[in-house]
Amino acid sequence: MSIRIVAALFLLAASAFGQSTANTPATEATHYPNLIHAELPLYPPLAWTAHISGTVEIQVTVEKGAVVGAQVKSSSTKNQLLSLRSVENVKTWQFQSEGRTTFLVTYVYKIEGEQTPLPENPKIELDLPRLVTITAKPFKPSCSDCGAGAVGR
Repeated sequence: MSIRIVAALFLLAASAFGQSTANTPATEATHYPNLIHAELPLYPPLAWTAHISGTVEIQVTVEKGAVVGAQVKSSSTKNQLLSLRSVENVKTWQFQSEGRTTFLVTYVYKIEGEQTPLPENPKIELDLPRLVTITAKPFKPSCSDCGAGAVGR
């Protein structure tokens, strides 16, 4: 429960920071509504195990504070797993109620760093509602007695 509270506070702070930064020509044309809730994004376990990285760009439509449409506009990988999980996550977002608006969100999934024997918590960077970056270390589970037990069966 406390993780959700911390995550919600972090998301609110990240949203407020993103809203207060200076506008650049690219963001002046796009209106980003104020985000008030979002579930924490995760690296899809199957994609992580298979070392699948990539970028997914989603067109999001918000009306009266709710996500009413989320469509993948581009993906750097043929694997649909990253796209499906990104769309599922963005559909959990809630915004301050206002009129209808459409904008793009980019999810970046990276596998980098030194390989570990067990999965470690991924690093999640948020510049909401524009960018979500999830970086995970590669891992390769080992089993010292797996081969011996399988031979005797």
